[in-house]
Amino acid sequence: MNATVCTLFEGDYHLGAAALVNSLHASGFRGRIICGYRGELPAWSNQAIGRGADLSITFLPVDATFHLTYHKPQFMKLCLERSPPNHEAVFYFDPDIVVKAPWEVIARWARGGVALVEDINGYMPAHHPYRLAWTDFLKAHGMHVVRELDHYYNAGFIGVPHEAEGLLDRWAEINELALAQSQGKLKNDKPHALFHSADQDALNLALMTTYAPVNGAGPEAMDFTPGGHLLSHAVGGSKPWRAGFLRDSLRGRPPSRAARAFYDHVTAPVRIFSSAELWRRRFSLQCAAALGRVYRRT
Repeated sequence: MNATVCTLFEGDYHLGAAALVNSLHASGFRGRIICGYRGELPAWSNQAIGRGADLSITFLPVDATFHLTYHKPQFMKLCLERSPPNHEAVFYFDPDIVVKAPWEVIARWARGGVALVEDINGYMPAHHPYRLAWTDFLKAHGMHVVRELDHYYNAGFIGVPHEAEGLLDRWAEINELALAQSQGKLKNDKPHALFHSADQDALNLALMTTYAPVNGAGPEAMDFTPGGHLLSHAVGGSKPWRAGFLRDSLRGRPPSRAARAFYDHVTAPVRIFSSAELWRRRFSLQCAAALGRVYRRT
């Protein structure tokens, strides 16, 4: 499958985006990567990708005034429109994800359906109280549930084939409503709020209101639980590029699988850290992992 890959980042998330690019290259992906960014271009954008790498990296400035996570469906639609005629799908990856599986496995995932991964708490029955509230919300805005789903999907990764691009329009539509409802906040800590992670909730509402086939995987596919071999997603505020592994281990939080996966992809074709800095970080990671084997929070 010929596909376009895209991501969005700002601030120090450009380091995660570089590791994502490296992991895609290591997976065997050869094609077009579109990086939407806000702020300054990262220093690594000037690095030569390397003869024979066959990666085309395009940087597009994004002028959205709200959090970039709300811009995902519009950006994916733009990337689809900019894709060559023979491209069959667009894949979006958050910049705190690295790819672990061969690209052919990822590409196959979006064949005939939308590639998705269940969230950490991914089981949400069709008649869950929160889904009932979402159903009322949709009806109030002229939309109706057309199918029942029992799984709740993470919005950090999604692969959309051309034939399902209508899902992006519906996601963007509901995103605008969710953005207004959540007053622009990324998260809502109130447990019974209509939206908790508004952009991600909006994706799941969009799935309820469209017939786009879902090619879903369990939470292990993002390393949320053991046994995954597809992607690794460093969720939460403690991002791998910010280090602090020993400090966290002393608090009973050993390095995550996602942190270890990140440092597998920091040297080529984009070099993220100097040799000395990388040695220091990897040594800290190894010491923290060793400490984590004997001391961790229950």
